[in-house]
Amino acid sequence: MLVTDALAQAPNPQAVIDQTASFYLNQGVLGATCIVFIGLFLGASWVARGFYKDLKAAWASVASERERMILAQQATVTATEKSVAALEGLKSTLETSKDASEDLTKQVELAAQESRHALSNIKASLDGIAGRLDRGRP
Repeated sequence: MLVTDALAQAPNPQAVIDQTASFYLNQGVLGATCIVFIGLFLGASWVARGFYKDLKAAWASVASERERMILAQQATVTATEKSVAALEGLKSTLETSKDASEDLTKQVELAAQESRHALSNIKASLDGIAGRLDRGRP
């Protein structure tokens, strides 16, 4: 007897349950139904386990990518700090070079001025000697 026939014959829910249970027991399909449900449960568990392993692997991949990104970012920060230190050293060197260049330029100007004065004095001396030589001749 089918379940729909049982529902049609008995309006009492307890009677329907009893007739359904007796149907399963009489037909010998209760064990098969339990085995099918257990099989479905095991299959669903196996699928869920596969999804869990895939998800776990995906999270491990994401975690390793994050770790590599963090390491790369830290390396970039370190490199940036080294670049800043190098630029500050270069700035200091350029300032020192600028000061030295200015001092050297001043010294060259002074040396040029002294050379002009010395040449001027030598010329005046030579002119004086030439004038004396010219006067001493008849």
